[in-house]
Amino acid sequence: MRTIKELISNEKRVYILLKNKETQARFMVDAEKEGVIYGDGIKPTERMVDDIMALLPDGTICFLGFVGRMRYNLDKDNIIRIDYHKYVDGANDYIIC
Repeated sequence: MRTIKELISNEKRVYILLKNKETQARFMVDAEKEGVIYGDGIKPTERMVDDIMALLPDGTICFLGFVGRMRYNLDKDNIIRIDYHKYVDGANDYIIC
């Protein structure tokens, strides 16, 4: 089984695409099971989720602001974009180009 912690990178920022409510809920539950929390220590299931979340090198998650969303859409070289639904389903094409 693939884990969220396997996606953590010290070299590039990781953005997780959560296409629908089911995938969003799954991500938050999975994150909490793995001990992945928000930077302020709040558990994932205690907050709302968004369609794109950032996974930071320290193993925390965070929301994207305006600049983060621009970066998600435009920066192909310095970030890794993950389709979480494909990732947990075991697909090999879970990285969004």
